[in-house]
Parts: sequence; structure tokens; C-alpha cells
Amino acid sequence: MELEDVEMYGSGNYTFAKNGTYNATFENCPNINLPVVYVVTQVLYALVCVVGLLGNTLVIYVVLRYSKMQTVTNMYIVNLAIADECFLIGIPFLIITMSIQAWPFGSFMCKVYMISTGINQFTSSIFLCIMSADRYIAVCHPIAAPRLRTPFVSRVVSAAAWTASALVMTPIFMYTTLIRTDNGLSCNIMWPEHDSSKGQASFTLYSFALGFATPLTLIFVFYCLVIRKLKTVGPKNKSKEKKRSHRKVTKLVLTVIAVYVLCWLPYWAFQVALIYSPPTECANRITVTVFLVAACFSYSNSAMNPILYAFLSDNFKKSFLKACTCAAGKDVNATLHVENSMIPRKRAARAQARALESRNVSVAVGVGSRSDASTALTSRSAPASEAVPLEARPPTLTPLVPHNGLSQSRL
Repeated sequence: MELEDVEMYGSGNYTFAKNGTYNATFENCPNINLPVVYVVTQVLYALVCVVGLLGNTLVIYVVLRYSKMQTVTNMYIVNLAIADECFLIGIPFLIITMSIQAWPFGSFMCKVYMISTGINQFTSSIFLCIMSADRYIAVCHPIAAPRLRTPFVSRVVSAAAWTASALVMTPIFMYTTLIRTDNGLSCNIMWPEHDSSKGQASFTLYSFALGFATPLTLIFVFYCLVIRKLKTVGPKNKSKEKKRSHRKVTKLVLTVIAVYVLCWLPYWAFQVALIYSPPTECANRITVTVFLVAACFSYSNSAMNPILYAFLSDNFKKSFLKACTCAAGKDVNATLHVENSMIPRKRAARAQARALESRNVSVAVGVGSRSDASTALTSRSAPASEAVPLEARPPTLTPLVPHNGLSQSRL
């Protein structure tokens, strides 16, 4: 059920869903009315929505607009920004539903809202895990990194992440429906079990395991290995500038992950605690307030990432400033640092290949012409040398070194 029903609690085990909803039977528990808390929550939701949509749109724009921003890590950041935007788009629906205490958007939008919220929550955690694995490969396996960190691999991995999220959220697609309540229609997940609390509890543990616990464990393992590598020897056979670049990117990704954990940990702790709470215990004002605060934290994570990029990445900071001033792409690229695993644009790569080919041809032609001229000069001077006495000839050969580095000799 949606947040408009949070005032009503029952004598059953109740759990809140990721979209600011909960499932419960409410028969014997008193109504809880917190108008001030609800108004403050709606204002915070609206602020998070505006800041998050603007910030993530700017992230997507600068990465796709400026060629030096198109690194493998930044392409994963773009997918993370898309997931955050899809997650934030549902906030206006949530605010309206909280205000009128009913779901007015119909059955189709109910499914769209629940599916998009669920899929993109999973996608965010999966891409953070992928970014950790990418950092592990870049830092700990520098020899294999150029082969594994390519545009093609990043596209395949990104597509697999979105597909896995959609498959994990299949139960939401199957069981989301509209339920009629005293206040009107409510968008909810109706589980097939006779005891709906058991179905909700199972789905909460399922979501927690696949959407938070497992990715967080893998992230922890990857970053333990990365930090140990950076503290011991660092990337071998790398220049100081490349080592510094590795450390900056690693710090950025690690900070994004740490903020994600801090924002989502209260939500999941609250969910798990509700599952194991006594079935006859009714919620009080503190419980409702804690739930609303935890929900605000979970949504705010999607708005924090662009702010972190601006403070922790010089390239993102410069790109954001130039994008806001409508600077030309060439001017922006000139001010950016070249990062590792930069993905070249197709036109630039083709132009570079043509330039290299033409330079090789010109060098080959130059070498051939100089060789022919040297041969002709030698053949012309041969008859004359027959008439010159040996003692009159120069004692040594004079080397001629043209600009291409090939040494030739002439009598």
C-alpha cells in the first residue's frame, strides 16, 4: 500500500515496500496522524526529485557530449545516472498519492511505477558492483585491463545488468494490482499466499539479499583487494600521473559506494526489523517517523551522486561549469585531463588512422626518392672516379642523415 495508508496499522506483521509503501492488516490498531511530518516529507521528496533529475541529466549530457569524458568508468556512471533518473521520476506520483490518500493514475501506471522503482533500485546496486569490479581490474590486473575494459565489453556488461534487474523484479510485474480501500484505490502487490504478510516478508528478504547484501559483499571484496594493491606496490610500470589517476578514480567510486550504503542501510535495517517484529505489535509515531526518514534517505541517494562527481572529479567539475556556460565541445576537451581507458569517438579514430596511414606513405615515398637520387648520383660519379687518382679521393665516407633517420653515404 502507498504512504497514504501509513496512518493505519493493524495487529499483523507489517512491512514497508521500497516505494514508500507497506503491507499490513489493520483492524485493532489506532490511526496515527502526523500532518507536519507528512508535509515535511513531501517537501523533501520534491527537493530530492528536482535536484536529482537536474544533476543526473547534466551527468549524462557531459559524458556523451565531451569525448575526453567517455571513459569506461564514466559509461557505467551514465547507466547509474539513468537508473537514478528512472527512480526519481516516480516521486511526483508518490507525492500526489500522499496528498490525496489514493492512487488516481490507473492500473497501467501502477505497474509502471512499481516496476520502474524496483528495477532501477536493483540496477543501481548492480552498477556500483560493476564499477568496483572495473576498478579491481584496472588497478590489480593492468596487463589484462586493456582487453577487458573496452567499449564493447562495457556495453555488453551494461545490457546484462539491466536484463538481470528486470528478471529479478519479475514478481512485481506479476502481482502488482489496484486494491480498493476506504479512501479509494491503492497501488499494491497482492501476493498469492493466503497470508499476505508471509509473501511480503519473503519478497523483502529476497530483495534484500539480491539487491543489497550480495552486491555489497562483492563490493567489499573488490575494494579490499584494490586498497591492498594501492597501499603495497600500486600499478606496476605506470607513470606517476597514471598512478594518481588510478587513485582519484578509485576514491571517487569508493565514495559513491559509501554514500549509497549510508543512504540505503537505514531503509533495509528498518525493513528487516519489521519482518521479525512481534505480530501483535502496533506501530507508533516513532516507527512511522523513522520509516519516513529512512525512505527520504533512500531517495536522496539518487540526487547525491552528481554532487559527489562535482566535488571529487576535476573533469566532471570542469565539464559541469562549461556545460552551464554553453561552451564548445573542443574548448571543453582542451581543458580536461586524459583519463585511463578513454573511449575514442569513431570519427576521431578514423581521422587518426588516416593521418597515420598518410604519414607512413609519405615517409616511404621520401625514403624511395632519396635512395633513387643517391643511386643516380653514385652511378654518375663512378666514371669520373676512374680518372681520379686514388690518393686524390676523400679518405672517408661522408654520411648523409635525412629527417627520417635513415643514414646514407656518398663518395
